[in-house]
Amino acid sequence: MTPIQVPKDGGVALSILGIAMLLRVTGSETNGTLAVVESHDTPGGGPPPHIHHCEDETFQILEGEYEFMVAGKTITAKTGDTLFAPRGIPHTYCCTSKSGGKLSVVITPAGFENFFVEIGAMTPQQQQDIPHVMEIAKKFGLEFLPPPGA
Repeated sequence: MTPIQVPKDGGVALSILGIAMLLRVTGSETNGTLAVVESHDTPGGGPPPHIHHCEDETFQILEGEYEFMVAGKTITAKTGDTLFAPRGIPHTYCCTSKSGGKLSVVITPAGFENFFVEIGAMTPQQQQDIPHVMEIAKKFGLEFLPPPGA
């Protein structure tokens, strides 16, 4: 392996269900050790509740404020905060800043970033085929959960 430096404006840009994302470091660059993904979230944006069965996620809040739900516990995270969400634990987050937010996610081990690559290669219309997106998610050990109260 060799050192990796990604410039501030570097990475592979993707749009995942309308969320702007950057693949900053991929598993192919780290021999599968980790991947780093950056999410640029709109106010109220974030993923549905889900469980990663194969990897842990470490979130670093780069800008804004987020509300996380991890294992049933609500956690408010602000710029500079770091949050660890272990595999196998239900979690989600929502950007609560009026101007949106940015967070960096370290995925360990790497591999899940390829879910974003696969979804990002689809058209916005294809991404709206939620049953198909859920089938792709299963390939990557991702389980979507019903929203709270559903």
